[in-house]
Amino acid sequence: MFKENNEYQQEKLFSPVKDLPNRIDEKLQNHWSTHFYQHIFTQIDETKFGRLYHDGYSRPNKPVNELVSLEIIKHLLDLSDEELEYAYIFDFRVRNALGKETLGDNICQKTFTNFRRRLMEYEEETGQDLLHEVFEDHRSYFQEEFEIDASTQRMDSTFIEANIKQLSRVDLLAKVLHNFLCDLPEEIVQELPAGIDEFADTDNLELSYQLEPGEIPATMETLAEHTAWLVDRFEDDDEYAESESFAHLQQVLDEQCYRIAELEDDEDVDGSNDQRQPGDESSPDWQPLRTYTSPEERTDTDQDEENTESSGGDAGDQSDHVGLKEPDEIDSGSLQNPHDEDATYRCKNGEDYHGYKANVAETCNGENAFRLITAIRVDTNNTDDGDLLEEDVTELSTETGLRDLLVDGGYTHKEVEKSCRDQEITQHFSGITGQRPAEEKMSLAAPEWDGARMVACPAGHEPFEQNHYETGRISGKMAKEFCDGCPHRENCFVEEQQNHYSYGFRERRVEVAQRRKRLDDPAEQEFLKLRAGAESLISEMYHKDGEKTKFAGKIKVKNGSIAKVIGRNLKRASRFLESEAKREKSAG
Repeated sequence: MFKENNEYQQEKLFSPVKDLPNRIDEKLQNHWSTHFYQHIFTQIDETKFGRLYHDGYSRPNKPVNELVSLEIIKHLLDLSDEELEYAYIFDFRVRNALGKETLGDNICQKTFTNFRRRLMEYEEETGQDLLHEVFEDHRSYFQEEFEIDASTQRMDSTFIEANIKQLSRVDLLAKVLHNFLCDLPEEIVQELPAGIDEFADTDNLELSYQLEPGEIPATMETLAEHTAWLVDRFEDDDEYAESESFAHLQQVLDEQCYRIAELEDDEDVDGSNDQRQPGDESSPDWQPLRTYTSPEERTDTDQDEENTESSGGDAGDQSDHVGLKEPDEIDSGSLQNPHDEDATYRCKNGEDYHGYKANVAETCNGENAFRLITAIRVDTNNTDDGDLLEEDVTELSTETGLRDLLVDGGYTHKEVEKSCRDQEITQHFSGITGQRPAEEKMSLAAPEWDGARMVACPAGHEPFEQNHYETGRISGKMAKEFCDGCPHRENCFVEEQQNHYSYGFRERRVEVAQRRKRLDDPAEQEFLKLRAGAESLISEMYHKDGEKTKFAGKIKVKNGSIAKVIGRNLKRASRFLESEAKREKSAG
């Protein structure tokens, strides 16, 4: 049963803090915990969370404003759940942040985990992110309370490494196979074909450390065969097919392997198939699916035949085949470790990352009281920066008043740039991806453009014909009388035709050229110096690129980042309030 917490609004008749000496009371009033209570705790709208609890009569919930605040404090002070439990009971700083002036309340770690579970399940069911709504309320309150000018902001992203072990392909196959076997009753495992049951033993994990390099390909083929057999055997068994471990088994089979029988049905119109075929001697990675027999049916002869098959011999009358995909055929969103099924793979600058990406923005007007963090998004690490920005464009414009956004070249994204233009947001790029055109060639930014229409060439002439196609290509024709004697003719982008000069290229090239031109402007370069501070934001939030998270799953990682952002904003505001108090004291 949901119940709002109004206890903090009631003035205490007997309060130990009322009789504090002036110097101690002054320190308390300027402490971050008091600022937390005033600007975070009291501003949390508990009614948003009422839908997490049953309407019927039951034991009332732990106050939601306390639970949300504790999640923020956990990240603010970098506490484990055990440390957070004791801090709630004994740490006066935490007690003060929650509007409590005495000891006497208890809490257990299960309360924290249950609350996080409720948040996650509700978001999975409805798509509604309640903690992000708390952040939005917090941002609006802070912006108004401290008169923050958010018209100029900077943005950056960073990788968050998942709290998982990086598994090789052979170890991943062994791990998911082992997990499923562990979910089966022992009597069923014992009835499985010889070879499969061996992977119920934990000693068969981490094969990459046990095998010689030359043994790994054959072992992977064997694991793929075992996986396919188990999927075929249990996919119609309701008792086990609904388990998480079976889902991982099936996922790895789909992502890491091919069913060759399926490929044979997917031929080109002319009857050819650009995929490798069963029996192709040039494709040693492709092996037939073994013919398995039960232990009771197995004879010495059967065992010998199976050993022959496993070494690449004749498959006999088998009706199905399985083969391993090439590494470059495996999607970056494939399962990396069953411990965290949301984590994805990304390679950047030769470094491998497994996990997530956080995208953050903050104000950077030096006249503000402090830099307010205005946006936080977390997604899988194979998500483009531009896609993350697109989620926040409208909100940052309408809710914060964003007009100038400083980003790096990774945020170039056609759709988000259009969204920015629609919201009257100017993007300022600190760098441009792609190769710079040769110096001797005229820039496509040299003419005067109105969108895709050339208003005038550098010599002041307008094309007599222009076209803009749905594909994004633009073209035009210039009169010979203008171009023949033009001083720009040698380095111009137009091509001579029989009766005219013509040009044709994608509109995108014009946009990039205009961006390069603006970037070369000394005034723009001076303005872009503000962008460098985004690196310090990342360092403050995550310490370093690729910091390992303490949570598993995208929603939990995201919620942890949201709590961390709110805590960082409070820390910045608290420093400002403390300095203001000192300034007023010295002036008085």
